[in-house]
Amino acid sequence: MSLEVQFVSPSIIREAFNSGQFWERARQGEFRVALYEDNHLTRGKARSAGQPYCTRSQFVRYFDEDGLVAAMHQYRRRDGALGVSGMPDPKYLRLEDRILKTND
Repeated sequence: MSLEVQFVSPSIIREAFNSGQFWERARQGEFRVALYEDNHLTRGKARSAGQPYCTRSQFVRYFDEDGLVAAMHQYRRRDGALGVSGMPDPKYLRLEDRILKTND
């Protein structure tokens, strides 16, 4: 069964991600978490992103038995904390009835 893909604003996909508790569910082991991009920010990029030097720009994916559940970007600081909002920034989210994506 293929799901309808909807392109939505970042605020809509964040709301769905947060209300579905995807981050908490991943931390509880419900999803397999895969880091698929991990880059050290230069001083200039860290400054423009409002992050301290040595922050990493990461893209993470969550998987379940049916495949990709979510894809998100996050800034991981040297102390392990997530930067900006303290939460991942979802770009793709599979719900029961549709897939949400952002253009950014």
